[in-house]
Amino acid sequence: MKWRLIEQQSYSAAMNMAIDEAICENAAENDSLPTIRFYKWKNNSVSIGSNQNQNEINLNECKKNNIEVVRRITGGRAVFHDKRDFTYSVIAPIKIFNKDINRAYSEICFWIINALDEIGIKSSLKNKNDIMADGKKISGNAAKLFDNGIYLQHGTLVYDVDFEIMPKILNISKFLAKEKIASILKHKKISKSRVYEILKNNFIKDKNIEIKGLSEKELKVAKELAKARYSSITLPKGIMLKNKGICYVEAGN
Repeated sequence: MKWRLIEQQSYSAAMNMAIDEAICENAAENDSLPTIRFYKWKNNSVSIGSNQNQNEINLNECKKNNIEVVRRITGGRAVFHDKRDFTYSVIAPIKIFNKDINRAYSEICFWIINALDEIGIKSSLKNKNDIMADGKKISGNAAKLFDNGIYLQHGTLVYDVDFEIMPKILNISKFLAKEKIASILKHKKISKSRVYEILKNNFIKDKNIEIKGLSEKELKVAKELAKARYSSITLPKGIMLKNKGICYVEAGN
């Protein structure tokens, strides 16, 4: 089985989420290989769950601090994305994982756990979807299986934490943030470039990899989605908002 690797690039919050969806659409039409994508955020950003109430984050502080806000296609709680953090997505037919969502989720999470172990940070998968180091969350992940059989999982690995801005955005105390959130730099002094190489190598291990960027079609669709769907966090009328909280503080989805 051949996989496509899309190397790390920076985009706006809306474009990052739109690209993931565009790849899903292309994969459903058998126009793209199963894809591992790494990406960065042009500005510090917050992604909220597909049906999460946006008022659970501090929108005024977001505006004040130039924090982009985007609604994910996946569920779960609000996640603060620092420009220094690492974000990935894996998009593939679920049949690759024996049509087992739980297997897909745990297998991908263990690519992260193995990378952390190589860095020198012991971590484990807790509460079904939290990667923890010393009892603190160091990686948040979310997934969605589409009706067409395409599986999407994306998540963030925390490199460093801005404990001045992040708590204000997520409406939590600085003390609670420090008690609940871990980072790579807190455990190990290591460069971002070295972390990326280790992370990438663990994701592509034992796979037939083709390094390739987005297709013209994917990029075109992503730009359209970024403008039409991801430029606003307002949900269409009739869809019920759900109070979900902050993923770093409350366990699980």
